[in-house]
Amino acid sequence: MGQLEQLKRSRNSEKSSQTPAILKRIVTLIIVICLGLSTIWFFSGQLLISGVPSSVILTFLQDKPALLAYFQHNNQALHDRLNELGVEEQIKDYYRPQIPDEAKLDQYIHQVFYDRTGYVGKDYQVNDQGTLILK
Repeated sequence: MGQLEQLKRSRNSEKSSQTPAILKRIVTLIIVICLGLSTIWFFSGQLLISGVPSSVILTFLQDKPALLAYFQHNNQALHDRLNELGVEEQIKDYYRPQIPDEAKLDQYIHQVFYDRTGYVGKDYQVNDQGTLILK
């Protein structure tokens, strides 16, 4: 009986010690994604991460389907989910004062998506330099 209880305690202690380790890994992953793989700027009082407002990044990080699509490299599913979340419109709203031409704004936003996810919108093609060009 003593060994059985000792085994149960050992398992419970392993599980409780794994939870902080998992959280630590998730936090580290988020930091690597946000800091290590991107450029951070403060622009007009707004934190930008690789040209994307931090509020949009937070929306993405809190959405399980978007994260799953991102880590599975499913660019189409990620693009669809980001559209469902209204991310494209949020980014456009942010940049509209600086880029008033809607066609140029759309191209800029699609370039941001392409640079971060590899997704090429149906109206665009990629040239040899990795720049999106309207078809």
